[in-house]
Parts: sequence; C-alpha cells; structure tokens
Amino acid sequence: MIDRQPHVGFYVHYHGMGHKHRTEAILRQLQLPASVVTSRIHDLDWNGPTLADVVGIECDNDDVPVRGMQHAQDVSALHYAPLWTDSITKRVAQYTRWLDETCPDVMVVDVSAEISMLTRLASIPQIVMRQHGRRDDPAHLAAYEAAHSLLAPFPESMEDDITPDFVRDKTVYLNGFCREQTIESSNQSQRNKSKRERPMIVVMFGRGGTGDVHQHLREAATSVPHADWVVLGKDDDSNSGRTPSNLFFAGWQDRPDNWIADASVVVTSAGHNSVMELGHAQCRFIAIAEDRPFEEQIRKAQILSRERLAIGLTAWPVSSQWSTLIDEAMSLDPSPWRKVFEHDGAEQAADHISQVARWSHEARMSRELVTL
Repeated sequence: MIDRQPHVGFYVHYHGMGHKHRTEAILRQLQLPASVVTSRIHDLDWNGPTLADVVGIECDNDDVPVRGMQHAQDVSALHYAPLWTDSITKRVAQYTRWLDETCPDVMVVDVSAEISMLTRLASIPQIVMRQHGRRDDPAHLAAYEAAHSLLAPFPESMEDDITPDFVRDKTVYLNGFCREQTIESSNQSQRNKSKRERPMIVVMFGRGGTGDVHQHLREAATSVPHADWVVLGKDDDSNSGRTPSNLFFAGWQDRPDNWIADASVVVTSAGHNSVMELGHAQCRFIAIAEDRPFEEQIRKAQILSRERLAIGLTAWPVSSQWSTLIDEAMSLDPSPWRKVFEHDGAEQAADHISQVARWSHEARMSRELVTL
C-alpha cells in the first residue's frame, strides 16, 4: 500500500438540500483530501477546496418491487431493507467497490443507518452525523454503536433530554453553523425595522415544506391585522380572492436575506437549516414542526422553547392564538444565539474529522497484522 495523505469520505443523504449544505460548510474548513458519495444529487455543483471527486451511486428508493417493499422493515437493526430491489443490490456493490478502491481513512455518514452498518462491515471507521428526534430505535442505536464518534451540529445546551447516556458520551458537540449568509447586521436590521410603520411577519418555506397551509396563513393574517404578512417560498392558491389585504405571497426567493433582515418576526418550520440560519441572524422567530420521521422537528421545536431560543410549536396554532404568539415572539431576547455561534461549528467538525482520519491512517499504515 502506497503511503499518502489521509483521505476523508462523506456519504450525503439525498433527501433535502440541508445535508449537502452542511457537508459543504465542513468541506470549506477541511484541509485533507475528500470525496463525496451520494445519490440523485451527485450532478449538482459541489464546492470544497480539497474535494477530489463526487461519486454517484444508485438510489435505494428507485424501482422498488411492491412485494419487496412489504419486507422493508423486517430487520430491526435497519430502517429500510426491501427485498428483490436491483437498485439496492447495485448500490451496495458500487459503494463497497468504491471503499475498496479508495480506502478512505474515515467516512462521515450524514445520514443512513444502512450505509453506517455497511461501512462498518467493510472495516472502515466512520463518524455519524446526529439529528434531533426520538432516535432510540434499534437501527439508530446500532449505527451509533458502529461509529467511532458522533457529530452533533448543535451545542450541548440544545441536547434532548431523552438522548441515551452512551450516545451523549460518544457525541462531539459543535457550535452552530449554516450556509454563508449576507443578512445585514443587527444594527442595520433594527434601523430598517424602525422605519416601518407596521410590523412585518415573514413566513418562510423551504423546498422541503409539505402540506397546504394557505388557509392557516389567511387565518393568521386576519387574526393579526396590524401587521403585514409576507410569505416566501409559496404562491397564492386558487382561493386568492379570500386572501386578506395584509397577506402577500412573494413566491420562491433564492436570496431571502433582505426579507428576513427586515422582519419583526419570522415564522418557519423547525427544520435544522432554517433554525440555524435564523439563529445565526439573531432573528425572533416561531418554529412550527412539520411531520418528519422520528419526531425530528417536534423534538427540535420543544428544545427551542425550552432554551427560549424561539417559540417552538408542535403544530399550526388555531387562529385565536396568533396575536399572543406574535407578541411572545417579539419579546424574545435573541442574544442567547450568540453563545450557540460562539465558535465556527463547521471548523470544529473539520478539526475532529481530521483527527480521526489521521488516527485511522496511522493505524492502517502500521501493518501490524494477525490471522485468526
């Protein structure tokens, strides 16, 4: 085996762009050669100063036989293992072939219990990225056990009370990090807001948002008529004639920064990236949990409320609650977010990954072998 620099591999889940953005934030800080392995999104532009390649493998959700899907959850240590699925057979072969040919010193798995177990079976150390949620099922716990260590993209203050002790012990807690932003400084934002005659409530939806919320929005705007409501990420629906005059649908916005900077309160989902971007901007916001596996956003919303970082809701409120909720949000003190972003979490993640990669590389190159 030819000696070389340690090499880091990232497996990036294809569902939602948040995993890609998180990986790129870490890649920007990483000094070691790196590769990304992913499905469906491998043809997108990926950025990182040491990124060597982006490898596409088959997607495990493509062309799944109906009868095979009936067996997808037969194995408690795996979240998803349908039978007779050719795309999964190819996916496993492609991934393990890449591991064999590249010999990464560590894989960062964000996220997949199946890839985690496959990586460990292939004898490659891994670091598993954690997410909020009720993740005490056998598959998650097995993936955590298989990992060298776990990365939490949030500080320990945002840990969930239900997290098992052994998971906490293996976790490296990070300060917050998110995509590069151009949101104006707090002082400039306050000057802009002071010029407005009416409060502005910005409702922000990402591409991953689900469900028809138009009626919820109409009721909210009607309940708080003294404020202007602006919706980003959605257009009005066929019932636009019922939309109150203080509710404006701005559609998809590639750069919502100026809207957010001018907002008195932002309403968004409890998704990780939305929460961290608004926290980084020190916004006052209401986070409404969307339906996600393992109660991910429900648990995060509860943590945000517990820490007084935002108003966290587990579901859309009834119309009569909006006036009180907006008042509560406007009275929030956003300064605790400074502690969350006290250091660069992406840099902390890159430092830990580099340490593990060098440890693994040294162990691999020691050539101390035994045959059992």
